[in-house]
Amino acid sequence: MFRFRRFSVDDGRSAMKVGTDGVLLGAWALSGVPAPPLIVDVGCGCGLIALMMAQRFPEARVTAVDIDAPSLEDARLNAAASPFAGRIALTEADFLSLPPFPPGTAFVCNPPFYTEDTLAPDLRRAAARNHRSLPLEALVEHTAGGSLSLVLPAALEGELLALAHSAGQHLRRLCRVRTTLRKAPKRILAELGPKTEESPEFSELVLTAAGGARSEAYAALCREFYL
Repeated sequence: MFRFRRFSVDDGRSAMKVGTDGVLLGAWALSGVPAPPLIVDVGCGCGLIALMMAQRFPEARVTAVDIDAPSLEDARLNAAASPFAGRIALTEADFLSLPPFPPGTAFVCNPPFYTEDTLAPDLRRAAARNHRSLPLEALVEHTAGGSLSLVLPAALEGELLALAHSAGQHLRRLCRVRTTLRKAPKRILAELGPKTEESPEFSELVLTAAGGARSEAYAALCREFYL
């Protein structure tokens, strides 16, 4: 059980566990924008990001979607035990098979990106972590009617930007994430949206300070969630 300031998360059934990527995305996504009417957590797993979105945007409705029934059961129980139960809906489905969501929907996704099944110890976790279960190209295309916030390996930055261009999407924000100042970026946080004349906003986040503790920037970003 993972305890956050306003909710707890049990990921015992989920194919994807609570991790830094999900927390970063949940804290970073949609910063500085008006609250969208609908936020969709794509591949929600145990529901961590859905809960974070519900906490950050009290006027929004949140839909959590996952194809894996045990993961969705975790999300269902976690949502029911939270203060946000009345605003979180859960859908067991292949996201790519769902009909289009209303224009202006905000999609948030910690997508699968591994290319080798052997990187996961069992079949369910392999499916959850392998890019074939939700190809990046299909994800970008299926969310083109709204905004898409996601976390990816830094090596996929160029591919994401190319796919966004092909889908008629615009890069709004991109944050390169380093574990320490001396290491190259390991992850990117990216936000796509409809075409606009505004220039993208670029930033960088270092997770660990010199002494090994969370950096000031990381602590500030996640202050409303970490105990």
